[in-house]
Amino acid sequence: MIRQSVKVINSTGLHARPAACLAKIVKKYNSSLILINNGKEIPIKGMMSILGSGVKGNTTIDLLCDGQDEHELMDELKTEFARGFGEKD
Repeated sequence: MIRQSVKVINSTGLHARPAACLAKIVKKYNSSLILINNGKEIPIKGMMSILGSGVKGNTTIDLLCDGQDEHELMDELKTEFARGFGEKD
């Protein structure tokens, strides 16, 4: 199990487009993802759980990956969060 803090650089937070990208990434891996926002742990199963997490823009959240390919999942997640899921602010 690995844990990493990431900054949500998207000014509008994890709205529909970044949530869809995040859900697509998670589905590629066998490992599970838990998103921690304001102390609340949200198991990420798909786009609706991401949207329901209420992550606002310009905040820092923690990601918790657990499973056989957790390092690969975390690497891809860190990359996507750093690039704002391809959105230009």
